[in-house]
Amino acid sequence: MTAIVGVFGDGGGDAPLLEAPAMRRMLAAARVRGGTTARIHHEGNAVLGVAQSSGDVEPPANDLTGIASDDECVVVADASLYYTQELRRAIGPDAAQARTPAQLVLKAYRAFGERCVERLEGDYAFIVWHRRTGRVFCARDFAGRRPLYMAELRGAVVIASDVASITAHPAMRTEPNLAVVGADAAAMIFSIDDETAIRGVRALRAGWTMSLDGGSLRTRRHWYPRVLETSSASCDFDEGAEELRALLMDAVRERFDGGGPTTVWMSGGRDSTAVFAAGQQAIRERRVRGPLLPVSRSDPAGDVGREDEVIDEVASFWRVSPRWVDAGAVRMFADLEARASSRPQPFAQPFGNLSRALAQGTRSLGSRVALDGYGGDFLFQVSQVFLADLVARGRVTSAVREWRAMDRQREGWRGFARWSVLPALPAWAREALAVARGRPNRAHLERPLPPWMDARFVRDHGLVERAMSLGVDAQPGDTRATRETSFYFSHPQFARINAMMGEFALEHGVELRSPLLDERVVHFALSRPREERNLGGDRKRLIRRAMRGLLPERALAPRPFKTGTLASYFAREMQRDGADVFSVLRGRSALAEAGIVDRAALDRAVDAFIASPRTFSNSEALFCTLQAELWLRSRTSELASNERDSNWNDVGTAVPGRGAHV
Repeated sequence: MTAIVGVFGDGGGDAPLLEAPAMRRMLAAARVRGGTTARIHHEGNAVLGVAQSSGDVEPPANDLTGIASDDECVVVADASLYYTQELRRAIGPDAAQARTPAQLVLKAYRAFGERCVERLEGDYAFIVWHRRTGRVFCARDFAGRRPLYMAELRGAVVIASDVASITAHPAMRTEPNLAVVGADAAAMIFSIDDETAIRGVRALRAGWTMSLDGGSLRTRRHWYPRVLETSSASCDFDEGAEELRALLMDAVRERFDGGGPTTVWMSGGRDSTAVFAAGQQAIRERRVRGPLLPVSRSDPAGDVGREDEVIDEVASFWRVSPRWVDAGAVRMFADLEARASSRPQPFAQPFGNLSRALAQGTRSLGSRVALDGYGGDFLFQVSQVFLADLVARGRVTSAVREWRAMDRQREGWRGFARWSVLPALPAWAREALAVARGRPNRAHLERPLPPWMDARFVRDHGLVERAMSLGVDAQPGDTRATRETSFYFSHPQFARINAMMGEFALEHGVELRSPLLDERVVHFALSRPREERNLGGDRKRLIRRAMRGLLPERALAPRPFKTGTLASYFAREMQRDGADVFSVLRGRSALAEAGIVDRAALDRAVDAFIASPRTFSNSEALFCTLQAELWLRSRTSELASNERDSNWNDVGTAVPGRGAHV
């Protein structure tokens, strides 16, 4: 849990270099990553700093592990690295003295340069500064749990692990980026690239690097999801399952907390139970020391999301007891306005309070590291979109057979046409069909705009076009199924959610780790045949086979529909509290004043929800609009306050010299 900040520039313009007090305030502004104990390196035209906390007790300044330096470079890093023995062997004798993640990043960078990102495995974001040349290099891993942001001010570039650290820079004038606010208000979470809701602040995308050299700032993608599906005829299913089991056991072992118990946020689904079972087997084989304990959500009896009985059976199989979190007692809208004002973005993950409750359950067991099953849906299943691939290859009979096996909701031929025929048509035919039907054909993964969005705002900011432009770049041999998988690993929204989940846990001193997003597991899973991910609606076949003997049969058996979803929790909370909380959308609206929503249309939507919350079709979008409204109100008041009380006298001039740790 480390906050990192770097400020680089010549001290000219509106952004002179900071003295230590201003840098400390920037570090302290990081909401959950840092602590009040900081270490700052101030040298020439660069200031780098870290602030760290290990939960309830902060480390002394001389124990901070997020900073490292040698005669050539200074590194600040927010990182947990895995497979470090292999990394040390690759680096050579120079790695012998490296004891911390920042020191290993420094040694790897010195050994391999920018290609060090090809050797690092883990959750990381880091900044490297060259003392002699002034060059800066930054990187994030592909899963994106550790964020990194940047802003170019006159005379300086500011890089930090939290937007709040950047906005705390004395020369930074905070203005909302209305295009991002509008996209978040519309629940168009697939529409923004590296922009943030603060004008001028950009995110370094997960799996990308950034370099600053001679005033020129460049970004480059360093990680790609290589979806190279092989034929099922050339892959042995059982051998693949054995290999996946071994890989997953290694991935879980690498992410154990070496200093105390580790927990798993375990549902009754396929992914988190596989993580739990792989960890228990690693303990049984003495590959790692336990304990490994489940923390699980308990839903009310009769709830379609309830998996308590399966969870109990899995825990009993391994002779442990779950620590239960009562989902019925966790309010989705709790602390609504306070959380909106502290968020760096309008978008709010609806289930953040459930994640916070799971983190509290982890801490109650004396654990500071929790594992989850995030990533399994991307790796081990695929939607019905593969039917269009079969039709496009002339395998219509196979497509029909697959559809009949999976059409459990009785959509019939209309559903078959929607999934298999329509996507396979050429563009001109789809457009002609849309004209004939009198409504547009929505593409797979495309999100519709809610009716209360202002049409002029949407047009002027190109929200629809920007959403469409973030599709996955087609590669030779790609199918619709492989493009869907690539989308999940490439689109910035998924790293955005991953980082948010990590921050919910950090609020309670817990580090959240995702073994299924281990790079070795990912590369292996993306090489397997489509039939292992969906065969007639039977999904996640490979990971279920890999866990045979490690989980009870009930947990591994095929299921007619996806279980354990949070849709019923969302609907229940909306029906319980929605009428009260949505009342703030009536009357004066910051979104309406900014031209983002149509005031009258939004009022009609709120009235329709209150009249019939069970049948209202735009609940998710209305939730997002509410969150964006509260966020924009808080930022509008903050901006007005800054304009009244601004005082930029807290900056100083760097003292030339070799550099010092303050």
